[in-house]
Amino acid sequence: MEPKTQGLHHITAITSDASSAVNFYTRVLGLRLVKKTVNFDDPSAYHLYFGDEKGSPGTLITFFDWGKAIGFGQVGAGVTHHFAFTTRDQGSLANWKLWLEQNDVSVLGPFDRGSFTSLYFRDPDGLILEIATPGNGKDYSDALHSELLLKFNNDTATRKTPAPRMRGIRVEMKLQGLHHVTGLTHGSSQTREFFAGVLNMELVRDNQRGSSGAAQQIFGLDGGRPGSMISFIESPVAPHGTVGVGTVHHIAFAVEDENAQLNWRERLLARGVHVTPVLDRKYFKSIYFREPNGILLELATVPPGFGVDEPMEALGQSLTLPDWLEPQRRAIEAALEPISLPA
Repeated sequence: MEPKTQGLHHITAITSDASSAVNFYTRVLGLRLVKKTVNFDDPSAYHLYFGDEKGSPGTLITFFDWGKAIGFGQVGAGVTHHFAFTTRDQGSLANWKLWLEQNDVSVLGPFDRGSFTSLYFRDPDGLILEIATPGNGKDYSDALHSELLLKFNNDTATRKTPAPRMRGIRVEMKLQGLHHVTGLTHGSSQTREFFAGVLNMELVRDNQRGSSGAAQQIFGLDGGRPGSMISFIESPVAPHGTVGVGTVHHIAFAVEDENAQLNWRERLLARGVHVTPVLDRKYFKSIYFREPNGILLELATVPPGFGVDEPMEALGQSLTLPDWLEPQRRAIEAALEPISLPA
């Protein structure tokens, strides 16, 4: 049987300020800070993990805190455009719009995407985010409101009637995990070959629009269930993207365990893909490689999870380090700016 991944594991982006990221993703989006550690390859920078209460694969977004010195990235070909979270239904999506605008976040939508409805906004670093209802990818299309033409005016004061104040994120609004991720490409015949032929994902939808707009391909599992999809918008005129603050660094897909990961590594190498050795990320094992458009991908194991060094009820409360960095703890902690947690 041909191997398949289990869908998205996590998405990693870059922030300029750890405290700002913690405030936004916990207070405004209601996610849990499940791990506060450092970039194992650059321990001078925080690596923050947000997700559901257990830090389950498929709910996770993570951030490298590389400060403003790295510069802001540019969304374009070869770079992820945005990613989406799942909310329960149309009612909870409407409440998200109210809640975000109440928190001075400019919101676009909701827009009809065929299989689902979604709205768009930016985090404090300008990273484009989406919240979508749970539909799959079979009828997914951005043709009515092109994602390439999203225009954020950062003005939430233009609403004609004051919305009722919400005291907080309601239970039914709770984000249910990742929905999909979207990248930009100038157009490559290798995209389909790679995702369908190498990663064994279904080409769930192929929106060919000719001269009327950019083409769109959606790959996924099980008909493009939420949490499994990666979408590519083809635009020959899109600028070349650069990774930096406010952009996605890499996209990770989940695999069952280390044996499955090694089998995947052999498969990738046999197909001429340059792939890293297995790297120990403490909470999972990882291999990295690039897809034909240049986006960095990762295959991450599901085990062992975030409870290996903290009680589940205390996730994210202390700075955790892998064993090989523990001897440097004092110097690492001294170099890191304390994170201001929201009240």
